Amino acid sequence: MITQTLKNTKGTLSVLAQRNKELQNSLEELERVNKNYLRIMRVMAHDLRNPLSGMTGLASMLMVEDEFSEDSKHMLKLIETTGLHSMEMISELLRSGLDSDDEPLVTQRLDLNAMLYDSIELLQFRAKEKSQELIFESDNEAIMAEINHEKIWRVINNLIVNAIKFSYTGSKVKVGIRGNGEDILIWVADNGIGIPAENKELVFEMFTPVKRNGTHGEQPFGLGLSISKKIIELHNGKIWFEDNAGNGTIFFIELPAEQNKSALDKDAGLAES
Repeated sequence: MITQTLKNTKGTLSVLAQRNKELQNSLEELERVNKNYLRIMRVMAHDLRNPLSGMTGLASMLMVEDEFSEDSKHMLKLIETTGLHSMEMISELLRSGLDSDDEPLVTQRLDLNAMLYDSIELLQFRAKEKSQELIFESDNEAIMAEINHEKIWRVINNLIVNAIKFSYTGSKVKVGIRGNGEDILIWVADNGIGIPAENKELVFEMFTPVKRNGTHGEQPFGLGLSISKKIIELHNGKIWFEDNAGNGTIFFIELPAEQNKSALDKDAGLAES
């Protein structure tokens, strides 16, 4: 009986080993196909920019010609706007959604307070287009963190642009930062249209199905928050949102104030795998 049991066990182990090998081969093939898919998507997205840019530029040139009627100029404006929206989405894909997972997270010690100030100054023109006011809540002291400048800049700009997009004309958008020596808290608060309860679990999904137009009809792409979440998690941080008092939404980012660079690289490698 013991001999028979050992034979059965060996047979089972052999079957399991064979299935494990097949599973490993399947995973390797899936990884290869996924990399090829991303490569093709990057090429397609990049190549689409040139004809879209030409179409948008041509429409812009034709709009200033006197021989076109107002109706024709309106149609040209629609073509230009659609082209610009498409190019913006392609740019977002190229910058983030189709990034290579093999790229290491390169960081440097930077002042987040100064970065927020610069971002607000650059986005004031967008807020003024909707008669909005951007308010910076800070004690103006340097708040240092080990971060990737381009990626964190992208997250901050995305949150502020979203707040402007989904806020009403004449409203206020508050951006603030606070550090306690260990953690850094950044917030972007608006008094806009808010996020319905049934959509709250989906807003951080890539190509989320719960996209809504801005208060002036601004077109959403459903990429920014998903990309922002990925970037913040690569920095060992957290991103979340809460309902603002009355109406609107407050987005929060929490980042470690000081990080060990080698630990960051290790975490980025784990996330890529």
